[in-house]
Amino acid sequence: MFPLRLLSELLNQATTPGDVVAAAQECIMAPLHADALVLASADATHLWALGHSGRSSGLVRNVHGAALSASTPLAQAARGRALFLSAASSPASPDAYDDPPRAEAFLPLIAGSRTADLALAGQKNVVGVCCLSFPGPRDFPPEERATLSMMAALLGAAVQRVGLSEKQRRRAEGLQRRLLPSTLPELPRLTTTARYRPATVAARVGGDWYDAIRVTDERIVLVVGDVEGHSVESAAVMSQVRTAVAAFASEGHRPATVIDRTAGLLGALRTELLVTCCVLALDTADGTAEVALAGHPEPLVLRPDGSTGRLEAPANVPLGVRAQDAYRGREHTLPPGTVLMLYSNGLIGGNATDPCSSAQTLLDAGHRAGSTDLEQLADRLVAERSDPQELRDDAVLLLARFEETLGTEPPRTAGLRIQRRDVQGVKAVRNFVNDRLDAWGLSGLSESLRLVASEIVTNALIHAGSDVDVRLRAFPDHVRLEVRDSDSNPPVPSPLALEEEENAEAEHGRGLLIVEALAGGWHSFPNGRGKTVSLDLPLASG
Repeated sequence: MFPLRLLSELLNQATTPGDVVAAAQECIMAPLHADALVLASADATHLWALGHSGRSSGLVRNVHGAALSASTPLAQAARGRALFLSAASSPASPDAYDDPPRAEAFLPLIAGSRTADLALAGQKNVVGVCCLSFPGPRDFPPEERATLSMMAALLGAAVQRVGLSEKQRRRAEGLQRRLLPSTLPELPRLTTTARYRPATVAARVGGDWYDAIRVTDERIVLVVGDVEGHSVESAAVMSQVRTAVAAFASEGHRPATVIDRTAGLLGALRTELLVTCCVLALDTADGTAEVALAGHPEPLVLRPDGSTGRLEAPANVPLGVRAQDAYRGREHTLPPGTVLMLYSNGLIGGNATDPCSSAQTLLDAGHRAGSTDLEQLADRLVAERSDPQELRDDAVLLLARFEETLGTEPPRTAGLRIQRRDVQGVKAVRNFVNDRLDAWGLSGLSESLRLVASEIVTNALIHAGSDVDVRLRAFPDHVRLEVRDSDSNPPVPSPLALEEEENAEAEHGRGLLIVEALAGGWHSFPNGRGKTVSLDLPLASG
């Protein structure tokens, strides 16, 4: 009975399907000497593999997508009947008569069951099936069947609980992402990128947000904020505050005035939640940056020489706290090549006694790790804090680079937005790339870049099912193409030979193989509500 008690303890701590599979592996597979295990969840018509362990590839193929209406032992178990087969054909090749027989067990996972009486469970209570396979024939004595049935009851409760938590987490994360900006504006001399990382220990929506408001061709306002708590109210307040900050910033107000007016609006909402935020207005014509805070950590800078520092400003009080004096800001002058970093506390963990120092240490480490590419730096900063124990709060990161210029001309930029399901979208992209490169005197790149852009946009339109933003930026030594959509899953280039199961997750049409052949390398980066696929094509010297 020890494995049964241990299984109960491990499942009480499980928060993901992987945790449930690991517990089953330790407490069921090992004691019973099974060499394959698959846990599957059931919907109205089919079974779907949640996780597996051991020599289970053949068993997974039989389980994943299996119809509940079939007459197989698997389908019978999904209808509430436990089956113990002392000798069955190999699950990896059920039609191969030369394979040695194997013993198998198919256990229904019953929702909310606390007993081993599976005979009383109806099909409507079955949330999945536990499949076990053994190397060779074996019997299942009555006491072993009873123990397995009790274990299946524990697994059923855990699968149901974890499944509900996962659904709640996905809904909360989806709502949070929908409240963030779909794209970030860019100025000719400013490049931006952002990351949102949801908390892993909470299934409720958080209140962190970022924004970038383009005021003129030479002025942009960067914002990061954090609403107290994880609740629907937090999300609602965040949405209202973000809208207010964007509206006041768009009117041309200075950062301190933006925060002051937003504080007045928040008071009218009669919420008890506190809000911290950082508002930074940057003028790319002369590098003037004005910062105003509302109880939020100061923004950081990565200077062209590789040193880091803070943009100091009065701390002020959070929004929601009655201020005795007007909010105040402070001006700084930034040299070209400076990277700005705005962030929320969740990025560096809630236990940090000095969030600014911890964030500065993080930025130093991220810069020392290598590439100066803004997207790769953002990924590195987020990856530094990927321990599940540290992800108790959602976090946002907003980076912006004040670009240097070689000569008097700033980088040339152009953009195109393609509506979802636009059958003429790929043709429009090819024409857009051709026209822009011709206008910039770079027609030599036109053929390659048109093909690359059309392949990436085709994949985005097919797989993301969203609007697609295409951007071109011409620098003195290279041209950058960026394609943004709302699907956060990275594109996967398909080798010419893949197993059927793997091929289902890969991009169709092998389009990214063409991209790799022409561009040599491309990158995919998550943003607030999707991903950005980018690549650089070098310009011929001379």
